[in-house]
Amino acid sequence: MPFDKPTDADLEDPRQMWLDQLSGRRNFEPSSFMDFINDLLERADWQCLFLDLPNGACFVSKLSDFFTRHQGGLKGEEGSYLYFYSLRRNSLDNDHLVQLAAKHVLELARIAELAGAQQLHKRLLSLATVWIDNDRERGPIPQDLSSLDIRVHETIGDFIESSAEPRLHWFACLQEACYAIAANPDLQRYLMSDFYRFRFDYAAYYAFWIGGGHLRFEENRCRVTTVMRR
Repeated sequence: MPFDKPTDADLEDPRQMWLDQLSGRRNFEPSSFMDFINDLLERADWQCLFLDLPNGACFVSKLSDFFTRHQGGLKGEEGSYLYFYSLRRNSLDNDHLVQLAAKHVLELARIAELAGAQQLHKRLLSLATVWIDNDRERGPIPQDLSSLDIRVHETIGDFIESSAEPRLHWFACLQEACYAIAANPDLQRYLMSDFYRFRFDYAAYYAFWIGGGHLRFEENRCRVTTVMRR
């Protein structure tokens, strides 16, 4: 089915674009909704746009918490930002970040086992989760991924995405919008976890990201550090 090309009038009213996509009246390319979620932060009535989705109340609850924690997070002294960053006011101490990262790694190991990736499952369980100083990320987009980072991303990501409901014509559009919040697929999966057939728990990762944490995988360890908070 071909995509509808948004008109200038459509782009000026993303709320109506979403309602048209949701109802099936229009079929926009998912990238048309890249700024959709971030633009909702300034609206008081955004919840009604999602409550009719299956498990929409869960999504609204998660996004409400995110918006509460990041009020004003797209603006700074230097102007406006394209993405949300972790904020200083939400910072967690190093020990807490390590604990959350270790919990998330256990969930990744569980998913790897269910995906049939037994070697990856065992490798994740064997990793030591450690704090590393002086290794801060400069933004929300990770750089210099290791081979294990890539394997985890591909194996876990492919397995989770295979459980997405293909008949939900709005799913890819909302997925694009949630990814564009912080250019982060794991944050997107947390927010949208109630829309997948497969049950997974990214709550620890969400708390970790909110608190300013960043993790990378190496040969024998999960390395935890912080991002540059705003």
